[in-house]
Amino acid sequence: MQPVIGIDVAKGISVIQAFIDRNEPYGKMENLQHGEKGFEQLGELLETLKQASGVDPVVVLEATGHYHRSLTGYLKRSGWTHYIVNPLQAKRSKSTQLRKVKTDAADAWHLAEMYYRGDVKAHREWEETYTELQHLTRQHEFVTAMYVQAKLNSRALLEQVFPDFIGLFHNLYATTSLKVLERCLKSKTEDVETLIRECVGKSHSKGWIAEKTERLREVILGWSTQARSQSQSVALTSMVSLLLEFDKQLSHLEKQIEELSLELPEVELVKSVPGIGDKLAAAIVAELGDASQFKDAKQLVAYAGLDP
Repeated sequence: MQPVIGIDVAKGISVIQAFIDRNEPYGKMENLQHGEKGFEQLGELLETLKQASGVDPVVVLEATGHYHRSLTGYLKRSGWTHYIVNPLQAKRSKSTQLRKVKTDAADAWHLAEMYYRGDVKAHREWEETYTELQHLTRQHEFVTAMYVQAKLNSRALLEQVFPDFIGLFHNLYATTSLKVLERCLKSKTEDVETLIRECVGKSHSKGWIAEKTERLREVILGWSTQARSQSQSVALTSMVSLLLEFDKQLSHLEKQIEELSLELPEVELVKSVPGIGDKLAAAIVAELGDASQFKDAKQLVAYAGLDP
């Protein structure tokens, strides 16, 4: 007799189904609120199963974004053995069933069945470094997506508000280019040469700075006589501010990722694979965690949900 509780995790609330043994549900499906009362409810059910079977029950749940973290935190504090199933692995396992029923109860049942079949193993807590690196790489991905969208929006506005500015700098979205554009949009271009010099430092010659300043003044002179939409100008100014802030955030995140990666030698090992750079290597290691948890390559492939 092996009692199990399958949990289908969702935002703020989960569905749980207890089993006293394989194909022997214990009680009815229940909703579990993520919070003190809900966790007490789960704890009481676990204790009831333990008394009924004489064996410590285990919990099986699917990793669902960050929604499962508070739940696993409770299970860890309370000392209950829990199993976390990779979503891709769970999906692939479901696809092998002849009848596919998509309900929360069916998902909870399926997770318990995966345990009975021996398809999952006990959750192993990762070192804090892996968790922190995972947070950083995911945040970097999130900010990057917003940064790319902001670039597209800014380019569309710039083509209507100040098209002659395009091409003035080799990289339109470089810090120097964006700060100069911001000054132009605010009509504060008196000390633009000083601004360019401060931004580029010693990376460019005095001649280059003088040439950019002269070209900029010519562009501004022609632009100042052109009619333009005030609302679009305001929108572009806001987008430029966003781009500068996103750039700052990404630089800060990349520095943190680099520092943490130095503590994990496997990052360098992954980087040795052709085509994998610093960011991708850090993301792969962050998502996989401690590679020693896998006995062989087949287990790693199964964890990633890529096994046939």
